[in-house]
Amino acid sequence: MNKAMQDLLLKENKGVTLIELMIALVISAILVGGTYSIFVSQQRTYISQDQIVGAQQDGRAALTIMAKDIRMAGMLTGVDGFSVYGATEAITPGNSSTGPDQIRVVYAAEEFSSGGSSVTVTGVNGSQVTLGQPIGTFFNSGGTPNRSYVAFEGVNHVYVISSVAGSILNLSESPSANLATFSARVLRVRAITYSVSGTTLQRNDGEGVQPLAGSTNQCQVEDLQFAYQVAGDTVNWYNTTPSGKANADIRAVRINLLVRTPIADTKDQSYTRQQLEDRTGSTTPDGFRRRVYTTVVKLRNF
Repeated sequence: MNKAMQDLLLKENKGVTLIELMIALVISAILVGGTYSIFVSQQRTYISQDQIVGAQQDGRAALTIMAKDIRMAGMLTGVDGFSVYGATEAITPGNSSTGPDQIRVVYAAEEFSSGGSSVTVTGVNGSQVTLGQPIGTFFNSGGTPNRSYVAFEGVNHVYVISSVAGSILNLSESPSANLATFSARVLRVRAITYSVSGTTLQRNDGEGVQPLAGSTNQCQVEDLQFAYQVAGDTVNWYNTTPSGKANADIRAVRINLLVRTPIADTKDQSYTRQQLEDRTGSTTPDGFRRRVYTTVVKLRNF
C-alpha cells in the first residue's frame, strides 16, 4: 500500500473534534426546542379552541330548548277539547341586577281523571275547592312545582295550591263558585323554571332538575338575563313587568345566555365579563373566553 493510500485511510478514520460536537449539539437543541415550542403552542391553541367549540355547542343547544318552552307559554291543553289559553301566570319573571335572572313558564296540562272518567269540582268555599275524587298524589304543594298549580275548565287562570287534604285543594286565592255549578273539569299544570345554579343552567320541571349547560369540562354558564316586551309597546324592552302592566301582558321575551370556557387562558388575560341587560359587566380581566347567545321569542298564545 503506497503512502498516499495510507494517508487517505488515516484521514477517513479520524473522529469529530469536541468543538464540532458542541456545535452539533447546540444546533440539535435549537431544533428540538423550536419544535417543542411549536408543539406546545399548537396544543394550547387546540385545547382553547376545543373548549370554545364545546361552550358554543352547549350554549346553542340550551338556548334552543329554553326558547321552545317559552314560546309555548300559556298553552294549556287537556283531552276531549278541554283547553285553557292565556293563563295569567304563563310567564313569571325573576329579575336580578346583581346575578343571573330566572323565569318560570307554564305551558302544558294534564287532565285529572279516575277510572277513565274526568274528576270535576263539586264545591267551592272561598279558596277551598272540593273535588269529586280523593286527590292522592296527582296534586301536591311546596317542593314539587309542576304539581303545585291547577287550572279549571272554562277559566283562563292558573291557581297556586297551598295545601292538599283528601279531596280538597286549598288555593292561594279564591276561584269562582260557578266551577261547582257546572262541574268544571280539573287540570294539573306543569310549571318549568329556568335558573342558574353555580355555573350550571338548570331546567326544573318539578319532576327533577335537568342541567342543560355548564359545569362540564367544556362549558360553564356565567349569566342568564331576560328582557320583556309588553302589549301595546313594540319598541321598548323591560327587565321587569312595567308599571301598569301585568305578567299576562308580556308578548315577547329576549333571552341572553352567557357561557365561558372552564379554563382561563394563561397567555391572554385580557378577557372580561360582558354587560347583559341590567346587570353590569366586570372590568377585571380574568382570561376566560366567552360567548353571548341572544334570541327573541314571541309568545304564540296571547
